[in-house]
Amino acid sequence: MTPLDLTKEPPRSPREEIGGLCMLPRMIDVARAKLPGGNIGTYQIGRGLSGRVLAHLGIEVDEFVEAVRTAATDEEVVARFRGRRTTAEDRLLNARLRGATVADVPDDLRPSFEQFYGNDLPPNRRIFDVLEEDDLRAFGPK
Repeated sequence: MTPLDLTKEPPRSPREEIGGLCMLPRMIDVARAKLPGGNIGTYQIGRGLSGRVLAHLGIEVDEFVEAVRTAATDEEVVARFRGRRTTAEDRLLNARLRGATVADVPDDLRPSFEQFYGNDLPPNRRIFDVLEEDDLRAFGPK
């Protein structure tokens, strides 16, 4: 895959799905930004929601980035990890990710979360909304 510069455009929405998992297209974009010639900007992978997806798949960040580096398409990335979980387990993870709120941010991640997004967000604010609003604020509408 070709590298991405995430200082010029945001990754895909956390709501987008591929292979039955939300967050995965966004994670692929962030991994592409970690490739030589890419620029990850302020984005990160392996913590927070992306860390949950990686744990669900039973892989580490480096393995995921390598899969993205060697793949020609999103579908090739998905194929590499397909079948590690059942469809029911994928749906459950999607529900948890889509329902995650500011109140769900773990204590060890809260300082960096608040540094990026502020400390005045309502506890019931959904994380996906926070991420999309931050992308919109930084880059404007797509």
